Amino acid sequence: MIEIGKGNKIVNCQIYSGEGRLIVHGKEVESPPTTCRNVTMIGNRVFINGYEYKNGTWKKTLRAIWHKYF
Repeated sequence: MIEIGKGNKIVNCQIYSGEGRLIVHGKEVESPPTTCRNVTMIGNRVFINGYEYKNGTWKKTLRAIWHKYF
């Protein structure tokens, strides 16, 4: 856990991509159907290059596309 300022904490925020493996929240998951260039984590949601990790699969969502460009 990392504490940032007063009352702001980052918990279970690990994304590792290397050697063909992707680990999100301590669990190995399948890689998204794109390269891992733009990675954003908000809460427990993970967004990579316009894809969102949702219900155990990668889905192209409007919110993920938003986080890719903004």
